[in-house]
Amino acid sequence: MPTRREFLQTGMAGVVGGGIISPLLSSAATPTKRAPKFTLKGPILNHDSTAFFVAYSAEQMSGALVDGWVDSLAAAGVGVMMSNINAMRANYASMVWEPDWFGYDPAAGDNQPVLKHLPKDVVPLTRKRLESAKKLADLGINFHERALSRCRKHGIGAWISVRMNDLHDCDLPDSPLLSTFFKEHRDWARVPYASGWTDRALDWAHPEVREHYLKLIREALEIFDLDGLELDWMRFGYFFGIGRELEGGKILTDFISEVRHEIARAAKRLRHPIKLGVRVPSTPETARGLGLDGVAWAQAGLIDLLVVTPFWATCEFNMPMRTWRRLLEGTNVVLAGGLEVLYRPSPASIPTNMTAAQATGAAMAVISGGADLVYLFNYFPESKPWDSEQFNSTLRAMEDPKSLSRLPRCHAITYRDVHAPGEPIDHPLPAAGSPCTFQLQTGPKPLGRKVEVLLEVEFPKATELAPPTVRVNGVLCPQPVKNGTATLIYPVPEAALADDVHVVEARAVGPTSIKIVRVEFNVGPS
Repeated sequence: MPTRREFLQTGMAGVVGGGIISPLLSSAATPTKRAPKFTLKGPILNHDSTAFFVAYSAEQMSGALVDGWVDSLAAAGVGVMMSNINAMRANYASMVWEPDWFGYDPAAGDNQPVLKHLPKDVVPLTRKRLESAKKLADLGINFHERALSRCRKHGIGAWISVRMNDLHDCDLPDSPLLSTFFKEHRDWARVPYASGWTDRALDWAHPEVREHYLKLIREALEIFDLDGLELDWMRFGYFFGIGRELEGGKILTDFISEVRHEIARAAKRLRHPIKLGVRVPSTPETARGLGLDGVAWAQAGLIDLLVVTPFWATCEFNMPMRTWRRLLEGTNVVLAGGLEVLYRPSPASIPTNMTAAQATGAAMAVISGGADLVYLFNYFPESKPWDSEQFNSTLRAMEDPKSLSRLPRCHAITYRDVHAPGEPIDHPLPAAGSPCTFQLQTGPKPLGRKVEVLLEVEFPKATELAPPTVRVNGVLCPQPVKNGTATLIYPVPEAALADDVHVVEARAVGPTSIKIVRVEFNVGPS
């Protein structure tokens, strides 16, 4: 599991078409006649407003600052903004949940209860965040209300996102991220005999937990003029005791049905439609195995938008979008593929931010695999992973597959960072032996482009050994160029190129085995 430090650094600031359809439908989920699929413009950007409060000081807080921030989204071509309103606490002046700054005294020292258990080096940034959020609220400005209104002026979809079981700092005795509700009910942990982050998640089998979240959802539907509401089941993705997930799925189906009813009431009052979206794990089997059966919810007519995604540790380049697309046939649900901002080839790898080329490659795999839209998580506009011009041009291209296909792109081997209990762990890297074979989803055939395979290899005796031979789709690649002592770059002949998928085979020269720790398929600009 990620450490608290990593989260603070990256997260705060039946059978159809070969796939299995879950029977997890309760009596509340009677299929209904669906309207035509609604239209969303991509990309979708999920935004955690704590990043805004980290980026700007209390002295800078104003309505004009929020407006200008939304203007930057428009410049980047964002089609939908999902404004996240909570972790364990609300990040606005809620009347039904504690706000982030509850219990914090700006005039007191660092030893006050909500700060004293934090690592010392994060206290200054935490104080800045809390004071900025409190100042904006004291000015009578609700960040989300103001941002949604400004989004409408630019034609950006105005959505609210609710995190359904956030666990930031759950291992601390106290923290400004911990709600009183959580601290008072730690004994409701889904795995009470274990101590991992996801073990401490509150068990949604308790009706009081479900009602706690319904209070926030009802308030959001009452105070915000929104186009859509997202239930973010991937924060943190675990809701029931081990072995109780399928039974729990029925509970969540009833819960979503109740949310749908609340949405209908709000839509009648606001006199415009409000759509419902969910975020679930990247494979249908894992989603169902955790009680997050997005396919069942779609077939029951309960949702309008389904986002499939990894959790946090790494972007996932090979999500089975075609399988999801087949499973959604007969529904009118919009399908989006989620991109995380971190890149790790394997769980032991040091994380880096996704490059623009990697984000383009992951987006191309999502779109060419059948998704309607690209969905970005933790790509904070306040602290862009790339310079402003590249950030804006890359996001703008994600609206249009043709524009996206013209950009340089990188497709990489990573891994799935969410599994249901008992599911086999499938980390392709590091790979040892000979041959080592990898499949990458790569989108349209990149004819007329410079194409290369990058391998990072660990040899028993490093430079004394011959580099492995590489074939792409069975076609032998020329000898590689070395980039340092361990990175090998192989030109890919045009005869090897194909649509959708490229298979890379690496074979040791002679009897020596090889160990591969990174694999990338790089396509130059059009």
